[in-house]
Amino acid sequence: MKYSDLMYLLQENMHPECWVTSFDQDGLAIHALRDDISVTIVEMPKEDDNDVSNEFTERFINKKASLHYYSLKFNGSTVKNTLLFMVDGGRAYIPSPKLIDRNYIQDDNLIVSVIIDRITFENRYQYEDTTNYLDRAKLTYQKSVIK
Repeated sequence: MKYSDLMYLLQENMHPECWVTSFDQDGLAIHALRDDISVTIVEMPKEDDNDVSNEFTERFINKKASLHYYSLKFNGSTVKNTLLFMVDGGRAYIPSPKLIDRNYIQDDNLIVSVIIDRITFENRYQYEDTTNYLDRAKLTYQKSVIK
């Protein structure tokens, strides 16, 4: 499978009902694509001090934010590692831009972020989608990527 095919598959399956979640012995989440279990997104162990503060995480009412790492895997092999910020006191996951001084979110990071955010906050009100948090953080992204 090509990387672009994998990203297309993820883009077509961005909703919580497309994923099955289990937890490993350390309590870390493993999200498997329901229609193709060879595709997983695995939560990586947290650092002891994962609190963070920067120009776009401080744009929320609750300025508390933390770093979280996820690994996109295909057939058990890591394809991509993604850094996400849990922002607004634990209310949403947003992706990290490649360079802090640039506010653009790359499409592949955006896709993984939206999946994790929607799975984690499945019961969040409809009007509080990932895009609302990205917009509040003043991060730019290609809106057509999110379905």
